[in-house]
Amino acid sequence: MTSKILIAEISGKRPGDKSKRPTEKFDYDYDKVIISNNSEGYVTDWPIINVPKAYEEWYKQHCKMSDLAYYAPMNRSYAIKYAREKGYDYLVQLDDNIITFNIKYLVKEGDGTGVNYSTIAATPNKGNLPNDMFRYMVEILDNTNVGMVGMAPDSAAVPQDDYLKERYVYSAFMLNLKRVPAYFQGDFEDDIEYRLKLKQIQVPSLEIVPFHYSKTAQGDGKNEDTTGNREAYIKAGLKRGEHMSKIYGDYYERGYSDRGSGIRRTGKVKFRHKVKSFKVGVRIKNQEYLKREMLGIFAKYATKKPDKINVKVDIPKINFDFTLSKDNYYEDLFEVSLFAVKNGLSFQRIKYNLENSKSVFRIKINYDNENKDALLDGLSKITTPLAKEKVLLK
Repeated sequence: MTSKILIAEISGKRPGDKSKRPTEKFDYDYDKVIISNNSEGYVTDWPIINVPKAYEEWYKQHCKMSDLAYYAPMNRSYAIKYAREKGYDYLVQLDDNIITFNIKYLVKEGDGTGVNYSTIAATPNKGNLPNDMFRYMVEILDNTNVGMVGMAPDSAAVPQDDYLKERYVYSAFMLNLKRVPAYFQGDFEDDIEYRLKLKQIQVPSLEIVPFHYSKTAQGDGKNEDTTGNREAYIKAGLKRGEHMSKIYGDYYERGYSDRGSGIRRTGKVKFRHKVKSFKVGVRIKNQEYLKREMLGIFAKYATKKPDKINVKVDIPKINFDFTLSKDNYYEDLFEVSLFAVKNGLSFQRIKYNLENSKSVFRIKINYDNENKDALLDGLSKITTPLAKEKVLLK
């Protein structure tokens, strides 16, 4: 089976060693290569396959959808061509910044409560987990009509009691090379576009729900990761996904949001896309066999965790709600921000008043803070308080 599988790390403009491309730190049992449009400065023991100039010109002429970003879909497309020409049956495509592979799932008890199970760094045999994941992906492709099977992103998924779902998959997936189209397209959203292309030929994409991966964080501000394709993401802004929204507008939307991975970002908005769910229909043979194999993986990577008691102490807080002068809004906002940083406080906008165009902000101060009176007095001088202090009990 090993000779049938090729692992291709899709990479470009991330010079350095595996500390810069952590996908390479794992011990894989399979043939592996780096497919790149620019591997200058790479330090690695993986074979590097640079996309030939002739193929790049062909791709630009026949497949490119945007001048802003075509390298990632081009690299993915050349990986398919390379793997087919070398005689592989299955192609694993991995982003170059994957830092963990994990198993996470939920078991529902008789009373309806759910218990989460997951692997951790100390899980026995964990170093071999990616190989078992890829072996199971082959079983899925051999026993279904699926062409693309992948994992769940750790940042956007929680353990569930399902184990197979027809969904979009990103960054860590396997292709059945006898069943899938020859090339990716899309300006940045190439993995989304590929599933929509599969839909057109009635080939489903499947997520193995308990299989998880995580990647290096994008970060914010000075810690923002701008290596690889992420610098192009930032420069593109809303141009990212422009062609996707035109070609697949009934399934794809884009915009800016202060939410990300289920959480709200305070004071920062980022590009977000929204994709509509759909089903092609997955046909499964030997379903009981697939279940047994999955349970075998669960058993192999079972992780014993010591019992522990979490004690949470709720400290009463003071809510200081305020608005800012309309005439000096940004100057005052800067002054409040500076005051908050210096005093270890955080604040958030809690509502927007359409009648007077004033945002309402809130700063929380621990009630047992010995400097609370001075803090409240200082805030009152640079803001317009809305109400007297209010004690929160949670």
